[in-house]
Amino acid sequence: MQVLSLKSDRAIAELFYQVTHSGNLTRTQSHRLRAICESALSAEDRDAVNRLLHAIRRGWVRISD
Repeated sequence: MQVLSLKSDRAIAELFYQVTHSGNLTRTQSHRLRAICESALSAEDRDAVNRLLHAIRRGWVRISD
């Protein structure tokens, strides 16, 4: 698994790909997502986060340890 840097402009895109590809959001990825969301997000990044949250609510993505 690739480690994401919060300084990376592609951090959310990489996280989105990993989560949608595996169908799992780990606790570590969840914490990274929260940290990223605390910073100012572009419209594209905000849309990706909203899609991830929607997938979690619908049951398409599971949160695992």
